[in-house]
Amino acid sequence: MLLTVIILIMWKLLPKAIRFNLSLRLSDEDKFLRQSRLLLLMVFLCVVPLIQLRAQNVGDSVQQQVTVKEWNVNLEINTSGGGAWFQHGWTPDYYNKHFIEVGLVYNKHPKAVRVRNTYYNNGTSFCYGKLCDLFLLRLGYGYQRTLHHKPYWGGVSIRYTLSAGVSLGIVFPTYLRVYDQYGAVSVEKYDPDKHDPTDIIGHAPFWTNLSHISYPRPGFYGKTGFVFDFSKQNKSIHALEIGVCVDMIFPFVQQMAFNKAKPCYFAFYLSYDVGQKKTVYE
Repeated sequence: MLLTVIILIMWKLLPKAIRFNLSLRLSDEDKFLRQSRLLLLMVFLCVVPLIQLRAQNVGDSVQQQVTVKEWNVNLEINTSGGGAWFQHGWTPDYYNKHFIEVGLVYNKHPKAVRVRNTYYNNGTSFCYGKLCDLFLLRLGYGYQRTLHHKPYWGGVSIRYTLSAGVSLGIVFPTYLRVYDQYGAVSVEKYDPDKHDPTDIIGHAPFWTNLSHISYPRPGFYGKTGFVFDFSKQNKSIHALEIGVCVDMIFPFVQQMAFNKAKPCYFAFYLSYDVGQKKTVYE
């Protein structure tokens, strides 16, 4: 990484005339070859240091009590909602971890804002224009690489994490309590062409939405980030994980009226992990 930064700084510091001469009129083939070589060089300089990373020498005799299994649960908040996960993993060596994970995440549309109809004293809050609630059920395989081990006196270990798998979109249509054309209160599925905002009293009970769940929509997901484990004991896991995640399900789900269905769901997440480790000696 340091070499990459140095190369970029040197390139910026070169006089404009020299940089211009370096990019004189070349054929399309020459330009393609040069760009390909530069890309391969930068990838090499970025990847090789990560592969060669090792833990601190101080305390290695204590830390190299290799764990063979790990499990943990975590609670997640993200820029589109939140959820919970369970992971079960195995560690074939000192630096690598493979795991299976399952999670359920709620996805909230950014334009879904709760309001209340002030015309009715018995009114409850609801999201005007929301057509449905979307939950994402994920099942996937993941890999983690240890970038920094804890020294014997404690501290923080750092892992790079990457996972992907299948995702099921579970859709709950929105039901509201409204005044019908006869002036009576009824529970109806929200229809933006039929229900005027002044006729809506509030949201229906959640079990009403639950009883009208639609068929699951298949898709896939991928997530990557970093795990910072600050637990005081080697056999326990207390960690913060931060990263990005993307989901795509088919067919696309229109969550809000008057808005197009989103083809994918991108979010930054932060989670707190709690779990246990099993060492090779147990």
